[in-house]
Amino acid sequence: MIDTSLRRTAHLFVIDRSEPDPRRPRLSIVKHRPFLGVAMVAIAVAAGFAAGRSLPSTSIAVPVSARSGAAADPELPATITLSEAKLANLPLQVGQAKAAPLVRAVSATGSVGYDQLHLGRIRPMARGRIEALDVNAGDRVVAGQRLAVLDNFDLSAAHSKVLGAEAALNQAKAQLTAANAAYDRATNLVRNDLVTQAEVQARRATAASMEADLRTKEAELQQYQEEEARLLPLRPAAAGASPSRDQPTLDSRGAIVAPFAGVVDSVSVAKGEIVDPATPIFTLSDLSTVWVQADVAERDVGAVKVGDAVEVKVSAFPGRVFAGRVTYIPDQIESATGMAKVRCEVANPDGALRVNMFATVTILSQQGGDAVLVPSSSLQDVNGQSVVFVPTGHGEFAWRAVHTGLAANGSTQITSGLAAGTPVVSEGSYWLKAALMQSTIPDQG
Repeated sequence: MIDTSLRRTAHLFVIDRSEPDPRRPRLSIVKHRPFLGVAMVAIAVAAGFAAGRSLPSTSIAVPVSARSGAAADPELPATITLSEAKLANLPLQVGQAKAAPLVRAVSATGSVGYDQLHLGRIRPMARGRIEALDVNAGDRVVAGQRLAVLDNFDLSAAHSKVLGAEAALNQAKAQLTAANAAYDRATNLVRNDLVTQAEVQARRATAASMEADLRTKEAELQQYQEEEARLLPLRPAAAGASPSRDQPTLDSRGAIVAPFAGVVDSVSVAKGEIVDPATPIFTLSDLSTVWVQADVAERDVGAVKVGDAVEVKVSAFPGRVFAGRVTYIPDQIESATGMAKVRCEVANPDGALRVNMFATVTILSQQGGDAVLVPSSSLQDVNGQSVVFVPTGHGEFAWRAVHTGLAANGSTQITSGLAAGTPVVSEGSYWLKAALMQSTIPDQG
């Protein structure tokens, strides 16, 4: 079609040149050549459009690299080799993949509180008046140390009862001794017919009565002594402390002593005040162990068990980890927060942890069974996949793609791609990753 149109157009121009009309200007083929070119282009476009509609469409796949203009990523080499000089300068450490119990780390926030099993609210044993205070809030005390002196209104009465019972017991002992002596004399005289047998029997009955009265007096004395003992301070030896001049003895009157070693948290009494057993006057806490209440999310409660190891950190001591264990898991979730208050008992031998401190808690819960674990520092991300580097000798390191699982306490579970006992680069694996990626860069000469 294109060729026929062009031939017709050329023929018209030839006729115009061979048979000019004297009444019209003569056509110049030179002047109209541009119009010829435009006509040819228009005809070609129309022909192409018609041909495109009549022919079936065909899609051509263009490589991504050709469309984007970027070269395809070169393949990673299976191993990298480092010279002895480079190895000497790189801080590499080689560890080993180990088969160990699988542990899940449950993170939570919490706060430090008193160990309620080592918190004492000290009350006076009887009604009385405070004559002296020996400690203030915040003081550390030892077991058996005197805290205050109490003018005990009941102690003098109890002591008088003890003294009266002791006197009655001594009198009963003397009467029994006299009755036994009279019975012995009557026994000797009856042989000489100086007394009758009835007299002997009477004196024998009197001795038996005196002995019974003596046993009664002994029981009464023991009762009064026990009543007095409840009003007396503890023996230092019984409290686990050695006696000293500052500690009361058994003969002390009205002393209030510390039942165990700890810190005096509060003093709610003043000198001269009258107190009674209904009101605590001292609060004493043993902070060698504390309770940390961890707020564990509902989704993690099922993974936590009593006895699981606990790691506690506080901002006051960065870098320090306090060890403990889970001692109680509540039976209910708080509806307002969706959290469970899990109680953790944490050792605090130097008293660094203080009540109401904010804490970060990590509960290490064993999930049962062994797993392949590697140091978390040995894992590197290469092209979107986790890899470890295995030394193969003579400065060569092979990389292996692995699949990871749980991570806790500086170790990560390997679910596939690595067997237990395989050596891996534990420290400095980043430098091997850098060398691996550098090996893919083409040499520009």
